[in-house]
Amino acid sequence: MEKFELAVRGGIVLTMDDEMSVLSPGSIGIEDGEIQYVGKDEVRGEEEICAHGCIVTPGFVNCHTHSPMTLFRNAFEDQPLEKWLREYVWPVEARLKPEHVRIGARVAAAEMALHGVTCFNDMYFYMDQVAEAAVEVGIRGVLSEGMVELFSDRASEEVLRKGTEFAKKYHGWKGMIWAALGPHAEYSCSLEFLRKVREEADKLGVGIHIHLAETKPPVDEFVKVHGKTPIKALDEMGFLRKDVLIAHAIYLSNEDLKIIRERDAAVAYNPVSNMKLASGAARIEEMMSMGIRIGLGTDGPGSNNSLDMIQDMKIASLLQKLRYMDPRSLPARNVVKMVTRGGAEALNLDHLIGSIKVGKRADVVVINTRKVRYQPVRDPYTALTYCGSGSDVKDVIVDGRIIVRDGILQTIDVEKALEEFEKAVSELFG
Repeated sequence: MEKFELAVRGGIVLTMDDEMSVLSPGSIGIEDGEIQYVGKDEVRGEEEICAHGCIVTPGFVNCHTHSPMTLFRNAFEDQPLEKWLREYVWPVEARLKPEHVRIGARVAAAEMALHGVTCFNDMYFYMDQVAEAAVEVGIRGVLSEGMVELFSDRASEEVLRKGTEFAKKYHGWKGMIWAALGPHAEYSCSLEFLRKVREEADKLGVGIHIHLAETKPPVDEFVKVHGKTPIKALDEMGFLRKDVLIAHAIYLSNEDLKIIRERDAAVAYNPVSNMKLASGAARIEEMMSMGIRIGLGTDGPGSNNSLDMIQDMKIASLLQKLRYMDPRSLPARNVVKMVTRGGAEALNLDHLIGSIKVGKRADVVVINTRKVRYQPVRDPYTALTYCGSGSDVKDVIVDGRIIVRDGILQTIDVEKALEEFEKAVSELFG
């Protein structure tokens, strides 16, 4: 019997490989942070995780969030996006200090890890603090300094400088962090600024993370001013490429969809935030049929309240069924792909993560389905999507390292982190 440094034994393994293989029971052998065996043979390990009665998946990828906004959780509720941002969020964000961001991001990283997220795509301020928090907890991050231009030449130069400096320093940091440039949105950045962002991304060899077409009023205003949609305008300047991830992408024309597919840009679908802010429902079913790369995102915990990807998986599917009035829309198998391999593909990291395959980095989640509400587990994709919760995550492995064991985070003291978090919230909100 083959022996490895770490073995995951006896679970229902959803490999998310090209064949979407399901191994039941299946085993995984890990050495030096890399998956070196996947199959049905019994394996042993110097350290072992028993996955009997559990579903085993690749690590979840949260394709769009603003992790330090744990600080804003449960604070500003039941408001439309524009009012929520301008009247509530932005005034408090103006008071943020780097230590606030680090404390908020650490709590977010702990929450994500406990819920099976092994990689997240984040945009905010003081992103060096977010990088530190992610590595401390033990999860991967694709991080971008949020750039709100404010349409001032001096501000433009300064925000672009901050974004590029972060990318230069942190791209590839500790083998766990990748950088991107993060222009906020079509309504907070001029086209000229976005042209400069494209140029800098090309120079640095990093991607771009941007909100586009999230709500109708800014898109209508953009069309009124420019005579074309944001997607069309960005395409004409050569902005849209494979390294661009578009968050939300709700108000798109048929031509916009074709452009996104032709340029091979990716989309982050954020169903819970979009529903909560009454922003709308993205045309995900059509995008998937066109072959557009799509990952699932929670958005920030200020507009979702939770960073629970399993919870969002169910809502992601149900929203598409309602949007198209078709129960066949976005079936469970596609949702599970979206949250694992699809997320890795959207971030252009599928050569490293996203599937349980020999040669990939060992990012693995074990979900306890030995619970009444899962029974019977006739189809593991269905069970996970429609019966699951982040609280069911039992074990999490990132890069071959166990960071969650039997539901307990192994890397930081969660109680101490929450004590610091409570003090930061009090400072910000009084």
